[in-house]
Amino acid sequence: MRADSGSGRGGLTRIMTHHTASRPLRLLAAAGVLAPALVLTLAACNPMDALSKVHAEEFADRAAAEDGWVGVTMPAWIPDDAGTIRNVASTNETNAVIAVDGGGEPRGCEQAERRALPFDSRFGSLGEPLPTTVLACGPYEVVATDTGWLGWFSATEEGQTPDDL
Repeated sequence: MRADSGSGRGGLTRIMTHHTASRPLRLLAAAGVLAPALVLTLAACNPMDALSKVHAEEFADRAAAEDGWVGVTMPAWIPDDAGTIRNVASTNETNAVIAVDGGGEPRGCEQAERRALPFDSRFGSLGEPLPTTVLACGPYEVVATDTGWLGWFSATEEGQTPDDL
């Protein structure tokens, strides 16, 4: 493989052999570092997500979310007729925010006092003043939005996930 290094600066040419070009990759693969690095790179739509230790997914509807939900069990509160579903969660699953476009009432919920706030605001804010009551849907808190529903999970103990409750 031949790589030219520029636009006429003395005609400097560097030659890279297959052996020298792939050696760092072979070393990373042998060390078990390459595959996890590729997974993190491919999994994060936003490069900052990997740095922030979060993952984000988007699904066309509830059926697609059931097939592809990552990390923990898909929340039962998501309406059967939900449209687009977007999720961002910490990689340890101790915090999550879920935006649902459309859909009927969330399933299995009752009105309760708000206990926490979403840890991430990429799907919008709760507005001002902050709601004092929410729908308590298992371990999730849910509020209506202009386009559907916004739900979140916030651990109350270190390492706690929605599957623990």
